Amino acid sequence: MVTRLSATQPECAQAADPFKGFEIERVLSDSDRTKSMAVLGRWSAKPEKAVLLLSRKPFHQSGVQAMLDSSPKSELQFRNDIYAKYTSTLAPDQGAITVDTIYPASEKHIRKHTTQKFLMVTETPALYCEKVLPLIQAIPQSQIKWVHNILDKKAETDRLLFEDPDPEQGFMMHPDLKWDQKQKEGLYCIVLCNRRDLKSLRDLTADHVTMLKNIKQKACKVSSCQLCFCSFRLHVQFCNWSVEHTGQFATQLHYPNTIVALLDQLCNACLYCISCT
Repeated sequence: MVTRLSATQPECAQAADPFKGFEIERVLSDSDRTKSMAVLGRWSAKPEKAVLLLSRKPFHQSGVQAMLDSSPKSELQFRNDIYAKYTSTLAPDQGAITVDTIYPASEKHIRKHTTQKFLMVTETPALYCEKVLPLIQAIPQSQIKWVHNILDKKAETDRLLFEDPDPEQGFMMHPDLKWDQKQKEGLYCIVLCNRRDLKSLRDLTADHVTMLKNIKQKACKVSSCQLCFCSFRLHVQFCNWSVEHTGQFATQLHYPNTIVALLDQLCNACLYCISCT
């Protein structure tokens, strides 16, 4: 998830125009598949580095005819039998992009949005206990401040879609930054449970089945869901089945029905720490 900045936090105040005075240092990543780019640089009037996340907005079904009627300038690239390919330049009001800003951008943010090679690692209970858990425990709370800002209603209150205030079983549901909140086909939401002692699904036991079922019952009325973790804070993602995910991201997803079934069998054992003791 993109680190979130709120207008209610003066130290994180953003410029009204994210492009004005921005000087590019380098392009961190560029994706043909998602039509997105991450750029590192800084605003001339600000001392710290910033990351701009640029992505083209999806087409809206209701606006396709208007787009075609605007007579975009088209150039033929090639033609072969029944197939042809054109490059078309749309009218200014048809070519909008979304811009997410991260300021100030730490080295961790820069690494996160820099193109990297991926490796597949099978995490055993022993590996988790010996390597991953100490890493989680060493992470400063400042890195998940945005989560507590949401739960404490210090930020993004205007984006709250649904709330169950129960301190043990409840949760808050917000639209993810990946969703423009206009096309239901791109629906993508995030649920944060009210309990703050759960870092990831590894902390789940049979005692949490009621909470998971409550989340699934109430929030799944919106769309499908997957259980995963980010920034070492348990959360649930809800998205339309049509939303595409990359292969490596799919390995981080765990469906609630599967998790609940496993927990029911494990009684009070920790889901991932059975052999840690």
